[in-house]
Amino acid sequence: MAQPTRYIDITTDYGFKRIFGSEANKDLLISFLNELFCGRKVIQDLYYNKNEHVGETDDIGAVIFDLTCTSIDGSQFIIEVQRTPQRNLKRRMLYYGSKLIADQAPKGGRKGWNYAISEVYVIVLMDGFPMPGRDGSEDFLHDICLSKRGSGEVFYEDLGFIYIEPRRALSFH
Repeated sequence: MAQPTRYIDITTDYGFKRIFGSEANKDLLISFLNELFCGRKVIQDLYYNKNEHVGETDDIGAVIFDLTCTSIDGSQFIIEVQRTPQRNLKRRMLYYGSKLIADQAPKGGRKGWNYAISEVYVIVLMDGFPMPGRDGSEDFLHDICLSKRGSGEVFYEDLGFIYIEPRRALSFH
């Protein structure tokens, strides 16, 4: 009798971290990110970061990301797995990206810092629900940056959001 095939569902926190969140499988995460950027950005290496960012005061609290990493050029990535619709998903992801940007500011001597902000990307794997506010298109990959409303011309490239809506179960053997 044949052994049943075992799959890991990457749309669960456990599955995603098991496949992409370890040094042993870092090459898989690099390949995944490079595919998402379609040659616009090439990642050669990554360093895994802490995933908990403590608030500046007790009443702000901590933010815990599913996975964070930094590339050798200083770009930072937050990767989130969402299995259920979230009422404020876009706002929450904007807050997460803003948190990484704000954490780059030195606690003193900001004048000399000159707002040298590294790139920040928030990548969201959504399973079982569509992109909030979606226009009815069949697109499953939403690559978002800051742009001018009238022309669509990119205003600021270094803060990006990539939302992925799987059309079928994504799993690896």
